[in-house]
Amino acid sequence: MPAVDDLSHLLDDEEQSQFSLHEPLAIAQVLRGLLEARALISASLVPGGHACPTALLAVHDDGTLVLDGNRDEAMNQRMAAASRMVCSAQLDLVPIRFRLTAPQRIVHEDYVAFTTAWPDVLLRLQRRETYRLPCSPTAQATLHAGDAHHPPDPEAPGLRVLDISGGGIALAIPDGAQAGFEANARVSPCLLRLGDATPIPVALEVAYVARHDVRGVPHWRAGCRFIDLPAAIEQQLMQYIFQIERQRNARLRRGG
Repeated sequence: MPAVDDLSHLLDDEEQSQFSLHEPLAIAQVLRGLLEARALISASLVPGGHACPTALLAVHDDGTLVLDGNRDEAMNQRMAAASRMVCSAQLDLVPIRFRLTAPQRIVHEDYVAFTTAWPDVLLRLQRRETYRLPCSPTAQATLHAGDAHHPPDPEAPGLRVLDISGGGIALAIPDGAQAGFEANARVSPCLLRLGDATPIPVALEVAYVARHDVRGVPHWRAGCRFIDLPAAIEQQLMQYIFQIERQRNARLRRGG
């Protein structure tokens, strides 16, 4: 997790992502989509790092927008004192990230609200069903699978995750173990370890199993979808994907 004051730089590398929007008309279209969908926005306030739920109340043609205030007056005071807000939301299951600066407190339709300029850059990933993050030595993930009689053991060797998205994962299955990963089979309970973080509980359903041979040795790949994934766990997955994407963009900019 970044330090609270590091949140001001959270999008610096992501601004170079292939998924970033820079044109004001494109940014306005996404903002108005969030407005029409009444999408919940999770905002991290800088300085302080406080998490603040909000929503868009208006998107004006003059390049300003209006954010909902909070029932907690202390939170309103923190928003008014913030120099930046790092915002996360979803629109049609597409993760959205953007940064707002210097929100100004106003009264909107007799309620506390905040106005600020549109973001200069807005990051919009592909749909979660299609955008998959390939795992690598710098973005390792492991699945520890259990069953009805044995809980998953996070200390035992797990299955290597080949790629991951907000909707599912692909697993490398050892030869001889593919029988437990037939199509439509449930794999539960499981623990998914993302890097060095504490494993998180997930349940999976196998979508397909494919075989490919490497120098005559059979290897198996199982594509799995998450089942009943809690919103908090999905948010954690997307945060991980954003983080790795940001790190990769930074390495590309350095030429590494």
